[in-house]
Amino acid sequence: MARIAAADDDPDVQTVVKRVLVRAGHEVSTYNDGAALVEEVRAHHPDVVITDNEMPTMTGLEVVQSLHDDPETAGIPIVVASGSVSEATAAEVLHDGDQLVPKPFTPAQLQHGVDAALDSIQTAS
Repeated sequence: MARIAAADDDPDVQTVVKRVLVRAGHEVSTYNDGAALVEEVRAHHPDVVITDNEMPTMTGLEVVQSLHDDPETAGIPIVVASGSVSEATAAEVLHDGDQLVPKPFTPAQLQHGVDAALDSIQTAS
């Protein structure tokens, strides 16, 4: 079981993310915006972070940059689940272990992205 913090400003997407990952045995906390997500990650250090890009207060790419710049959170893998981030942009900002899951995604695609992020933690250990 992994602890996952996820942010999306769409409550329906939050529900889908939570439902899919709880069914897979994970503990999931959801947030409405990037700033709340960053605050949660810094306070509780989840195993994986999931973020949309287009959100109020802070975009997903700003979340990624903020977490990567902080030595306390830099090692937490991030899954960017967004329809507004290209693979080229993702390649510029995501680190090893981070994943891009384009929207719209299927439950299997989301689960695969989270599994790959979790695998990166085990590989690094």
